[in-house]
Amino acid sequence: MSNPEGSSHEPVRPVSEGGPDAEIPRPRAVDLAFQASLASTVIACVATVVTVLLDQVWLERFARQMLEESGQPTGEVDLATGVAVARVSLGIGVALFAALFVLFAVKMRAGRSWARLLLTVFAAVGVVNFLSAVASSGAELSLMWSLAEVAFAVTAVVYMFRPESTSYFAEHRKRRLERRGGRPR
Repeated sequence: MSNPEGSSHEPVRPVSEGGPDAEIPRPRAVDLAFQASLASTVIACVATVVTVLLDQVWLERFARQMLEESGQPTGEVDLATGVAVARVSLGIGVALFAALFVLFAVKMRAGRSWARLLLTVFAAVGVVNFLSAVASSGAELSLMWSLAEVAFAVTAVVYMFRPESTSYFAEHRKRRLERRGGRPR
């Protein structure tokens, strides 16, 4: 969408009109950031399931290492139990990760600056991890999952910091401070 000045972003709408109880119009950029955050989370979860939870060789190696380090026997039955425990534990971890990131995305969409900051920090960490993985192992095919995840996370950050998004977060902060009796800066 083009505005009269010729820039390609959505014009910043006045959000202070209508009093402190009026609904703050959410810019499309915030919705797009929300969708990109969800896409990044889904890709990360699917990638973990495909590359870790369904990789029997990796799970057996992991279970054997855990059993050996804890001084447990590494027989066939013990190893099978270790693989099952690892698979369930990792599955629970993936579910918790997904729930936490969905919560961050929902809070960001609702105008919470702390959630926007957390999503930005996690995207930056993801970029650093991806770049270090590429630098250490080259462009492996398994890194395609990480590339997609990081691409959506960076896209979300770009949308979260567009001018209309920044105005949206600032207005939410201002209204929360007013409701608490504080003064906006």
